[in-house]
Amino acid sequence: MLSVLQYDYPQVPLIHIVHEDDLVLLDAPDAAWFEVLYNFPWKDYQIYAAQYYDALYEFNIREAKKRQERIGEQGDQIGETKEEAKERLLFDRVTMQKYQGGNPSIIYEGEVPESELPKIEPESVSPGVVPKRPGGKKPKCFFDLLKSFLGATLMGFAPEPENVYLLLHSNPSFVRVCGFAPKNEKDEYCFKHVPAFSKTGAI
Repeated sequence: MLSVLQYDYPQVPLIHIVHEDDLVLLDAPDAAWFEVLYNFPWKDYQIYAAQYYDALYEFNIREAKKRQERIGEQGDQIGETKEEAKERLLFDRVTMQKYQGGNPSIIYEGEVPESELPKIEPESVSPGVVPKRPGGKKPKCFFDLLKSFLGATLMGFAPEPENVYLLLHSNPSFVRVCGFAPKNEKDEYCFKHVPAFSKTGAI
């Protein structure tokens, strides 16, 4: 990792770190990664950002449905004896609904075509601006994530989640130039916070 002390720059007070202090890296010969990320042409990647947000939203919907199905299956199987299962199936019949005081169940339900999810317009997303979707948390910014993986590559690291995670948690200049903000332990979730990485993506 680059140390500013290697060069003849004025010492910046360690307890007073602001964004302007990072600009000394623009002239540092061993910090080409900072200049690339600082001048990142994000408009060239808006279409990919829109595709990313659409795919992420569809993935989250599929996973939510799978979770509900698993919960339903577990709920039906837990604490139900063989006799209780027989009784449940008996009273689920349409002819028995009047004794239960419920509405008759539908014998046959036709297929209802699902309407396509509204697509994100590329012009509506930019660094720090993520699309608004109903329900769930705001996703991490695509451009910030892209810059973090690109920056890891420029530094000579493999663009793997583990390496990006290490850089984001050890290099404040890297965090700021990517567009993230440090997260304190007591802070609530914010899409601008430095992400934690898992096998399925950024959290």
